[in-house]
Amino acid sequence: MPVVRAVSGTSSGERRRRPGLSLPSELLDRAVTNLCYVSVIAAVSTILFVLLHVMLQPEAKEVIRSPFVRLTDLSLVLLSVGFVVLQRSGVLSKQAILHLGAVFQVLVAFTIALVESYMPRGPEMPVIGVSSVALWITLCGVLIPNTPLVNMLAGFFSVLAWPSAYLIARQLFDSEFIGWNRVAIWMSPLAMSAIWTNLLNRRMYAMTVASQRAEDMGSYQLDYKIGEGGMGEVWRAKHRLLARDAAVKLIRTDVMSGVNMKSVSLLRKRFEREARSTASLRSPHTVALFDFGVTKDHTFYYVMELLDGLDLQTMVENYGPLPAARVKNILLQVCESLDEAHTLGMVHRDIKPRNIFLCKLGSRYDFSKVLDFGLVKNMLQPEDTLMTADGAATGTPAYMAPEVALGGTVDGRADIYALGCVAYYLLTGQMVFQESSSTAVVLAHVQKEPVSPSLRTELPIPPELDALILKSLAKNPQDRIHSAAEFARQLEAIEIRPKYCPDDARRWWGTHLPTIRSRAAEQAHDEAVETSDTLEKSARV
Repeated sequence: MPVVRAVSGTSSGERRRRPGLSLPSELLDRAVTNLCYVSVIAAVSTILFVLLHVMLQPEAKEVIRSPFVRLTDLSLVLLSVGFVVLQRSGVLSKQAILHLGAVFQVLVAFTIALVESYMPRGPEMPVIGVSSVALWITLCGVLIPNTPLVNMLAGFFSVLAWPSAYLIARQLFDSEFIGWNRVAIWMSPLAMSAIWTNLLNRRMYAMTVASQRAEDMGSYQLDYKIGEGGMGEVWRAKHRLLARDAAVKLIRTDVMSGVNMKSVSLLRKRFEREARSTASLRSPHTVALFDFGVTKDHTFYYVMELLDGLDLQTMVENYGPLPAARVKNILLQVCESLDEAHTLGMVHRDIKPRNIFLCKLGSRYDFSKVLDFGLVKNMLQPEDTLMTADGAATGTPAYMAPEVALGGTVDGRADIYALGCVAYYLLTGQMVFQESSSTAVVLAHVQKEPVSPSLRTELPIPPELDALILKSLAKNPQDRIHSAAEFARQLEAIEIRPKYCPDDARRWWGTHLPTIRSRAAEQAHDEAVETSDTLEKSARV
């Protein structure tokens, strides 16, 4: 998962958190509690409503005593009480109860509309007053926090409950149709209640989530989302006191919801492992980790350096294969990161172009950073197996060493194999094996011999580099280069002309990624202005 994708930019849609079907745990607790109270209110209000009608409107006794109205009122009370019992039983998760609460809202709206539709009305009678369904929609929308999507769906179907109930009641009692204009008048207050309540709910939801995250992340304030992967998402953030930009990675809430507790525990442990593994590495070519922790809603997060640049996958996709001299410079830097990890007994297990980030760091260009140690395996602890929810082999098929695919013993040579695949892709713009499916790709890595990179590109590749890559792609780990340090030594010995010097890198970035250079200058200017303003205010004081 990239730390930032400066090339493509960040659209306004990416900057907003997508409204989903789940709530943060703190907000979820409040929503379920309020839902229980609203259920009790619905049951008690129905009983009081019937008693008041009997006492204050004797002429309406015939209507109140009719089997249809009695059955409807009883259904509403039983529905409310039954929902409270379901909540108290603890059989379902809180999120499931909240989803059922949205269904409960629609059913109660339908029941209210049935009672109202029982009273005879003719097309000549003007519509006076507002349906009680409008009050019910507003009550649920304001008192029960929910995601904007669920709130919108519950409001929409609650509005449709009135015409549905009216048409059913008309068929049951063969009453005269009041006309679509009267139906529209009855529905308009309901629609307005649903719309305004949803807008208010959206605002409350956004403010609550932002407030909770601001509190949870301590010294870091989240700005907007800049990337996401299979289990996590990355947000651009800023330190409140140091004004330092950072990237905050956390497990997405939609990943955590809807899975069993065992899987949740495994995901959190995997995320924590990535943080601790990355924190133990000191190579400048490994992404730096500043902090990590757990939020109030049990979301694991860590704070890492924010990089300006793009990953190698995006670079090749946008600009084509790279010259051999430039690939050599990149691979040497990656070897430095892997050599430290292997020396500490760690295997990355997911080396691929997407996990190697090329950035501008200070005055240096083409500075490589290795990302995502989420699949790291500690070779010094044999019992420390890779944690997955299903026990399947993990990694990326196009860069997976044969021993990983076969479930054999894995050490640093698996990363060397993956690095050979990365070099192959950077030089040719093609993966080592082009197959129709992921399974076929994995089988090819186990069974097929790769074609030399020089035969799949028009760019010149020295024979020594060709041989080095093929040696790193040996099926048997014993036949491969044994370490990242040895890979770097053999790579350094290969003479490639013309060389790719720092001036070449600077010119390339100035031509293809000028926004990164201008953004760095703009940020330095903003920081200088902010410092000047602070000093000026201090002088006035």
